[in-house]
Amino acid sequence: MATRQKTGRPTLTREDLADATLRLLEREGPGGLSMRKVAAEVGVQAASLYWHVQNKEELLDLASDALWEGLEPEPPGAVAAGDDWRATVAEASRRLRAHLLAHHSAVRVLAGRFAPGPRALAPMERLLATLRGAGFSGPDAANAAYTLSTWVQGFVIHEAVPMSAAEERGATPEQASEEARQRLAALPADRYPHLVELAGEISGPGMDTRFEFGLARLLDGLERLRGTGGD
Repeated sequence: MATRQKTGRPTLTREDLADATLRLLEREGPGGLSMRKVAAEVGVQAASLYWHVQNKEELLDLASDALWEGLEPEPPGAVAAGDDWRATVAEASRRLRAHLLAHHSAVRVLAGRFAPGPRALAPMERLLATLRGAGFSGPDAANAAYTLSTWVQGFVIHEAVPMSAAEERGATPEQASEEARQRLAALPADRYPHLVELAGEISGPGMDTRFEFGLARLLDGLERLRGTGGD
């Protein structure tokens, strides 16, 4: 919320706007975002916002930085870069997933935006430091960080969407998965032999299992690149 001057008039900051925009996105989704609503969220008139931003797109840039608030990429005593970079990067990726899932309504709007501000800088710096310390070249470290971040964001967006109408009607994810398995298993086996055979594997693994599988394959690929200088 905006602070106040001695006159009692609110002193609005860009951080206030970033946090207010993020709250609105989480509460109401993209359809609920407007300059008027953000102004109301911070307790000022809409005209006051234009001293700081020109339009909603700039508000979204601010919110994309606010999204990183509270992210702790690594636990206390995390593995030092170069000793076991995979463990450090894997843990950072898991923590990013958990953090974004807590803000999944906003992530669906903000994913893909790149307007780094003060709250995004420290996590970015730590990931790059880990990769550089592990022997990745500068360009490879930058590309690896981008790939990991966008993959986690994309996974969270997919994870946060209801699996089917069954889940929208109140079914649990497990029940929706079982419904999907039954539909696949009931297909004509002569036409869809692999779908029928693998119905349980396609519909069955939980999202944690799928996340760990994809993360491990990404890290496998990066391991082959490490120390090559991009050659």
